[in-house]
Amino acid sequence: MTPEFFPQTAFVSPASDGERSEDAVLFVHGFTEGPEQFRPMAAWANALGLDAVALSLPGHGGTADDFARSGRRAWEECVFGETDRLLTLYRRIVVAGHSMGGLLAVRAALRRADGVAGVVCIGCPLHVWVSGRAVRCVVGVRYLPSVRNRFVEAMRRAVNVAPGPTPGYVRWLPRLGDLFAMMRCVRGCLKEMRVPLLAVQGMRDELVDARRSLRSFRRHVPEGLLQTLILPRSTHFYYPPADSERLREAFTGFLRKV
Repeated sequence: MTPEFFPQTAFVSPASDGERSEDAVLFVHGFTEGPEQFRPMAAWANALGLDAVALSLPGHGGTADDFARSGRRAWEECVFGETDRLLTLYRRIVVAGHSMGGLLAVRAALRRADGVAGVVCIGCPLHVWVSGRAVRCVVGVRYLPSVRNRFVEAMRRAVNVAPGPTPGYVRWLPRLGDLFAMMRCVRGCLKEMRVPLLAVQGMRDELVDARRSLRSFRRHVPEGLLQTLILPRSTHFYYPPADSERLREAFTGFLRKV
């Protein structure tokens, strides 16, 4: 049975029905993901008087073939273009990304340090590993729509690429190559960061090597710019209530400071 697919689209969440806010938050999703995961964080930003904008990257929100035909250049051009556009409308922006979106957020900040006031990286894959739970979740999401547990459901809600024929996934290998190339690029350029960075990592992440990734942030981000948050019970996609509250406090505190 092929799972149902409901495409996610970009959204704008204004802080008020009146005038545009002075500053804004740009949210960038990860590999095969969609923007809906950022609805709670957009509301947190709105409560502080900041407009929120969430992207849908090229190749996402459509078919498996659409995703196979996209890639790093298209993803970066999308984020860079939206960053440039928002900086014509707002005084400053914060770029927040989940997973691969964190890599793209760092790249955007390095390119536009004149207007990007800060970066938030959530589950950012500076180093990866794939656990058995990750494999079970992927199989459940792709092939077993009847499987219902909190980890599979969280991944299912995040995915924003329609299922395709299994042999066709071979065409995704270049996209994985793009992801790993971005990981290497960002690890090498973190030392060039000139704006504050909040790195959030779930310690039960099934796709990101949490400890190695946090070590890379701490080793390479210039002194005084890095803030880290460890969520002890969170996975790559699932954030239990207590950890979600810690994330809210850290995220809104970071926005207030920058």
